[in-house]
Amino acid sequence: MNNINELGKVYESDVLVIGGGFAGLVTAIKAIQEGPDLDVLIVEKGFTGFSGQSTKAGNGIVAHLPDQDVMESTEWMVKNQTPYLNDQELLYDYLSTNTDSVQWLRDYAGAQVSENPDGSMKMWRHPESKLAGIGIELRTIEKLRKTALGLGVRMVDQVNIFEVLTNNGTACGAVGFDMNEGEFHIFHAKAVAMATHGCQFKKLGREFMGYGTGIGAAFRAGAHIRNIEFSTQIEIVFKGTNVPVYGGYNLIFNQEGTNISKIYAPNAPEISVPLLKGMVKEVREGRGPLYVDLRVPDDTLISIGWEGMQIGDGRLMPDKIEWEEYVAEKANKYSTMEYGMTPEITIDTRLQAEPVKTNHQFKTDVEGLWAPGKISYQGSAYFGWHRGDGVGNAVQTGIRAGKDMAEFAKSAPLLPMDYDQVVKYKEKIYAPLNRPTNHKPNDIFDWIERYGFGTDKLIVKSEASIKEVLNDVKEMKKIIPELTADDPHTLAKCHEAADSVLSLEMIFRAALERKESRGVFYPHYREEYPERDDKNWLKWINFKMGEDGEPEMYLEDVPLWKYPFRPDGYEIPEGHVDEYYGEK
Repeated sequence: MNNINELGKVYESDVLVIGGGFAGLVTAIKAIQEGPDLDVLIVEKGFTGFSGQSTKAGNGIVAHLPDQDVMESTEWMVKNQTPYLNDQELLYDYLSTNTDSVQWLRDYAGAQVSENPDGSMKMWRHPESKLAGIGIELRTIEKLRKTALGLGVRMVDQVNIFEVLTNNGTACGAVGFDMNEGEFHIFHAKAVAMATHGCQFKKLGREFMGYGTGIGAAFRAGAHIRNIEFSTQIEIVFKGTNVPVYGGYNLIFNQEGTNISKIYAPNAPEISVPLLKGMVKEVREGRGPLYVDLRVPDDTLISIGWEGMQIGDGRLMPDKIEWEEYVAEKANKYSTMEYGMTPEITIDTRLQAEPVKTNHQFKTDVEGLWAPGKISYQGSAYFGWHRGDGVGNAVQTGIRAGKDMAEFAKSAPLLPMDYDQVVKYKEKIYAPLNRPTNHKPNDIFDWIERYGFGTDKLIVKSEASIKEVLNDVKEMKKIIPELTADDPHTLAKCHEAADSVLSLEMIFRAALERKESRGVFYPHYREEYPERDDKNWLKWINFKMGEDGEPEMYLEDVPLWKYPFRPDGYEIPEGHVDEYYGEK
């Protein structure tokens, strides 16, 4: 009789959380809180509580002041971020409970947040967006780790997961290998969470890196992908350090002393494509280099604490100041640039896919599989990203997923693993070892990196530039089966390269399909279709795995007939009735 234990080291648990960053830890803690008798296990390719985006990102979290109207906030997000492509029901529910999420962090992780003298949470209004902010210490993730361990959550570190196991379409575990010795590891569970971040594409994702393997594993298990064409991001950054100039998008000047932000993108809620195109134009016409004038009073800068470094009210917590000082020390040591209050800036374009489609509990289309955290940012159609909400998203999604997973695991059976499936995945995972070829993973990453040296591939797309990338994808897919590795690290990079190409293909296939421009922080812009087209493109573009294993596209009408906020001229499609307002 076949014995799975002979294939590798086997772990068994009720709840398996893949990824030990902020979202993964919250998911695990919430699951064990809801089900104290459950066995909860985190597996992390780095070190749980010391990995992931939130370790040194941000110093704030989005909330609501008691007198702020959540419906107003929802309306603002729907109309100003990625207009009308939100799941408005989820967005409203999300915003209604974001302050509760911060309180949960205080209660269960001991997180330090900005406080009033009476100990209540101190918030400040974001001047433009109808939301509020709360300061939060950077080291919160370390406290989450301690909380999880105290509750009995088990942790397995330095094990990289590449495939999800299924039994008749239901997730029942995962497989991967130890990053030190390359030993095969098999995880058997009733409920699985893929909390691995998304795909930031090596050399294009900068400091926030997810390598796409979570997306690939979920996709191959049957999870669907949504909104992946909204995967590009623009930042204004300090020239030399590439650190974002938060709030600086309203204060960009050329060498003639003209505020070009007011010319190309007046009153924009974020850095936008028109401003990016304007910056390129100014430099090409000889009015560069461009700079940000931090001496100019600006509501956005004041609200996030740049104005006078307002640390007294908790907007910038002490550990954030320590981190900023550390970064400044390194910048001064390795850069000859003088910054001052009028630093030179440039454009930083990034490519990042966070597209796993989920419901309001962040469950995927696969029974037994959830996707909390950044991996489902676009795919959940929450799609209301706001500066300062990265940590908020991790908390909200983790709380929702953890609670739902616990309820599922309490009654679900531990399904048997398929021996043949485990064998197939083991063979696939180790296949690149010592292949007699010359192709290395960096052949793929270096190819993709070239897209970052212009705006035509990542931001200002055209049919021609999209097709160039898709032709590149065809060539990269020929190389994937020939990638070779000789150690666990390079072996992991082979799979990261393959899943990066998978994500890249879906991004640009969806970009070619969507013949309009829409979105602010994650913009989709088509040179031939520079305007938003609400008549034809109030649709979600989705992918699922076809019978041939390739991504199969399908379109879905955004169900605005169920939502309160609709663009002017919206007509309910045939076959549907108004479910929100009813007959008038």
